[in-house]
Amino acid sequence: MGVSVRLLEVRTRIGALSPRLQTAVLYGPVLVLASLIRLVNLQSPTVLVFDEVYYVRDAWTLWNLGYEAEWVPDSDFAGGDVNGFTSVGDFVAHPPLGKWIIGFGMAFFGPENPFGWRIATAIAGIVVVLLIMVIARRMFHSITAAAVAGLLVAIDGIAITMSRTALLDGILAMFILAAFLALIRHLDTPGWGGWLLLGGVLLGAATAVKWSGLFAIAAFGLWVVAVETLRVRTTHGGARFVWRSALAALRSFALFVPVALVVYVSSWAGWILSAGGYSRSWAADAGGGDGPFGIAQALWKYHRDIYVYNIGLHSPHSYQADPFGWLAMIRPTAFYYAPAGTDGLVHYVTSVANPVVWWAGAIAIVALVVMVIRKSTWQNVAILVGVVATYVPWLFFSQRTVFQFYTVTLEPFLVLALVAVLVWLWNQHLRRLVVNYLVTAVVVAVFFLPVWMGLPIPEWFAVIHYWFPSWI
Repeated sequence: MGVSVRLLEVRTRIGALSPRLQTAVLYGPVLVLASLIRLVNLQSPTVLVFDEVYYVRDAWTLWNLGYEAEWVPDSDFAGGDVNGFTSVGDFVAHPPLGKWIIGFGMAFFGPENPFGWRIATAIAGIVVVLLIMVIARRMFHSITAAAVAGLLVAIDGIAITMSRTALLDGILAMFILAAFLALIRHLDTPGWGGWLLLGGVLLGAATAVKWSGLFAIAAFGLWVVAVETLRVRTTHGGARFVWRSALAALRSFALFVPVALVVYVSSWAGWILSAGGYSRSWAADAGGGDGPFGIAQALWKYHRDIYVYNIGLHSPHSYQADPFGWLAMIRPTAFYYAPAGTDGLVHYVTSVANPVVWWAGAIAIVALVVMVIRKSTWQNVAILVGVVATYVPWLFFSQRTVFQFYTVTLEPFLVLALVAVLVWLWNQHLRRLVVNYLVTAVVVAVFFLPVWMGLPIPEWFAVIHYWFPSWI
């Protein structure tokens, strides 16, 4: 009896259980698997990799001073010199919330402990797996489809490596996905708008991690207004439609955008309440005073500096990746490569996605566009809104220095598109094809797992993961 037939039998037996038992049986193992992959050997590598050199050290100065500060030249943070920071404010390119969250793990486990550097992003990655299952359950009305969505995120290389590295993008993905769930609940649940308000809070938090959260605010906000306008048009035609739709749009804006702005500004509280942050005394030095208006002027000046820096970031980097090639995964980011000892083993960490998941998901996005054109469903439209929010804006910044791992925010929506197609195939009685695909995805994940987790492996085994020259 083939593997696919056995898995079909297991699914039939699970289907005979009560809904709560089904949820526990299917969700539980997926979450355990995701947790093990993200937490085991989390302390490796024991050095700061890629942009951890910025975010980990910034997180620690935030925790100690309330703002990001400069470090003594050549201070070896990874070597134990965790107090080599000065009191001089340092210019940083991203808002502080993600670094505050990373700093919490460092405060709990100790700044000398690499596990402490990364535990916050690991937890964020596990939460993303849970969120994707809750969203898929709501979209597809199937516990099995939800478990499949969680499994595909749990075993994807982008999601794994970004959960095991103290960068900001995994935390950003968690907030965007949580906001997406809140907005689905808002559109699906009549009420005063509590879910919309929560969505604004979460997207304000996302923007307080990285400014690319603004893309989600714009895309999700337009989506909510469009859906509510269509509902008004259905229930109120004629002259009433114009003012009622305008009222619905105004209500959505009032519940959504101002709260996001408040959350965003609140994330700067450490800088606001301190005196040493970068540009903190700008208005006072110019004779404008240090009252609320002066602080607001200084903060606005800081944001202008951040904007100029980010827009003008065109410095060549060996791992920069054109957004037009992200779906094809042309240039994944390698984070770390070093000998593991004297026995010929190496540590190799790369953020290459699970090819079976990623390329199939990219095709599924195209298929979803066709499905929406032929017959629109709210589920498929919602998924494409997520794709627009997390991917399309980057196409307008293709000349900027950007990286493939930014797609960790896109990856949950890519997986949702893939699950939508798999559900369609299942309903077309192509069930063996679906099962065999999932088995293949798991097998490929096992092959790549050592280079996602930074496990010591023979160099020849590391080399065979370079499927294309551009992956090196």
